[in-house]
Amino acid sequence: MIVRFTGENASLQAFGYRFEKEKPVEVKDDKVLKKLKERGDFEVVEEKAASRKKGEGTITTKPEEGATDADAGESKAAE
Repeated sequence: MIVRFTGENASLQAFGYRFEKEKPVEVKDDKVLKKLKERGDFEVVEEKAASRKKGEGTITTKPEEGATDADAGESKAAE
C-alpha cells in the first residue's frame, strides 16, 4: 500500500520508514499499515499496481541469437 504523510512537519521518521510531506511511500508491513491508518496525519492510498489489467505492464523479450542459455550455461550458437 502507498502511504502519504499529510502532517505539519516537512518529514517524519516512524516505524522504520522516512515519510516526507505529501510524498508517497510504499509500506508492505500490515502491522505498520494498521498503526498508520489510526493516525490522523497519514493518508493510505490504494496501490496503483493492483488496479492494472492482466498482462498489462509486463514485457516479454525473445532471446537474441548467440545469447547465453541460462539453464545450460551455453550460448545458443553452440547448439
